[in-house]
Amino acid sequence: MGTEIKKCAIISGAPESDLSYYKKYLDDRYVICADSGYKKCDLLEITPDLIIGDFDSSPKPDVNCEIIELNVRKDDTDTFHCVKEAIDRGYNDIVILGGIGSRIDHTYSNILSVNFCFERNVKCSLINEKNNITIVSGETVIKRGEYEYFSLFAFFEKCTGLSIAGAEYDLDNVEIKPSSQFTQSNAFKNDEVKIKIKTGKIILIMSND
Repeated sequence: MGTEIKKCAIISGAPESDLSYYKKYLDDRYVICADSGYKKCDLLEITPDLIIGDFDSSPKPDVNCEIIELNVRKDDTDTFHCVKEAIDRGYNDIVILGGIGSRIDHTYSNILSVNFCFERNVKCSLINEKNNITIVSGETVIKRGEYEYFSLFAFFEKCTGLSIAGAEYDLDNVEIKPSSQFTQSNAFKNDEVKIKIKTGKIILIMSND
């Protein structure tokens, strides 16, 4: 028998003007809020299952759910604590919502959290209204749908044997380095695109304008 899929949504605190896209990710997931992320649950009129934070930028909430209060002086971000706690509790399909914002350092930290999950064989995506960021290796199929464009970047090390089929710009068995940019802003030609790499891992970013 295969591993049971346990789904979790982590809500981070990056400012956002429209939260309507959250709803399609929350119905069947355990919900963890990272610090001020709980304010978004208030706006969405949902009660999270767990809130984790040091509450240095927002007051500790008075809400009927489990709360883990962290020390302000710590090595990991509130969102990364949420990711680790989710994995410790057995969740293996994680989406991080509200983790792409104007603070580039926070956004990059959240991309590293996606990689932390990847290294532990936990599915994870970092999502906002117009972007979906994940890390993949081997063979991946993406389907035409809510995203119009996709970009690929070698993550930390070069990738060999990259092939793309079904896109406006197909590739056959090429190498990309972390500095390579020619795989940015590709688009669907067919209803699905097949991506394959022989070695390495890539950041897959699906986007809409």
